[in-house]
Amino acid sequence: MNQPAHNPDDIARRRKAARRTALWVAGIAIAVYVVFIAMNTVGK
Repeated sequence: MNQPAHNPDDIARRRKAARRTALWVAGIAIAVYVVFIAMNTVGK
């Protein structure tokens, strides 16, 4: 198994990467939501 990261620089790098990934996923989710709302509005 992997050893836990105890290096503060490594922890900061992982947090930054996790935050970036979370923001990308949130952005995609919002885009899908907006597209569905737009399709519903334009389709009527």
